[in-house]
Amino acid sequence: MELRHLRYFVRAAELLHFTRAAESLYVSQPTLSSHIQQLEEELGSPLFDRLGRRVRLTEAGQLLLDHARNAIREVELGKERIAELLGLLRGTLRVGTTQVFSHYLVPISLAAYIAAYPDIHVLVQWGTSPEVERSVLAGTVDLGLAFLPPDSDEIEYEVLLSDEVVLVVSNKHPLAAREAVSVSELGGLPLVLLSTGLSTRRLVDTRFAKENISPNILLETNDIPAVLTIAETGSAGTFVSRRLVVSHPDLHPLSLSPSLVRSAGILRRKGIHLSAAARAFLEVIKVHCQNIELRGGS
Repeated sequence: MELRHLRYFVRAAELLHFTRAAESLYVSQPTLSSHIQQLEEELGSPLFDRLGRRVRLTEAGQLLLDHARNAIREVELGKERIAELLGLLRGTLRVGTTQVFSHYLVPISLAAYIAAYPDIHVLVQWGTSPEVERSVLAGTVDLGLAFLPPDSDEIEYEVLLSDEVVLVVSNKHPLAAREAVSVSELGGLPLVLLSTGLSTRRLVDTRFAKENISPNILLETNDIPAVLTIAETGSAGTFVSRRLVVSHPDLHPLSLSPSLVRSAGILRRKGIHLSAAARAFLEVIKVHCQNIELRGGS
């Protein structure tokens, strides 16, 4: 069994599409299929059910996936530690991040990081906070940038930024004459909310539950521009980052009383050794956090 067999298998398992997996690995689809077939023959069990162009993991494939990821990660960690021993900061840095960091923090931090450590290969994955958390737990990223707190006790985190979540309504809405509102006043207000599970929605749901309020939810979606557009053109309100409203002059933000504040930070799996590459990135991003403006995200 060769390490590349495991790499090919993991990528195919993640995408569940041999052609796309081959393209992402810069190999031909027949080459990918051949290596996976060799792995299956060595293990004595099929790893995928082939359904025409689509594939799905068999029970054996699902069982192997975590072990294969761990094996690949351990080999890479060994290479990084040897590089550290030799005084050469080389290797790979994998970062998972939500869109909240895309406007300033990630680009400027990565630019500084790459300039300081040109021999590090950087991979960035974008997703929602729950997706970033899953990547941290699965070991597919070294560090995650997401809203806090994470759902899993297996993740430790450090707060980097804080932001206020506000109720947003159209400038023509009766509430637009006010600057703040209590949750207890919102029982009958039509709302369009971000999907259940996203960080902003979790924060809002917790406040409603605490006040024993059943919100009047008209629509739920993970599309932030959509909820803002609906709020601009109708009588419904929504909840987003205060700073996101700055670019929408037709919307009016109202603070909740007491205010609703969320934090964003950096995530890592408990008990996992951070490579020199990851530790260096931590230092870079903390420096750039001093002047960051947190923007809306999921």
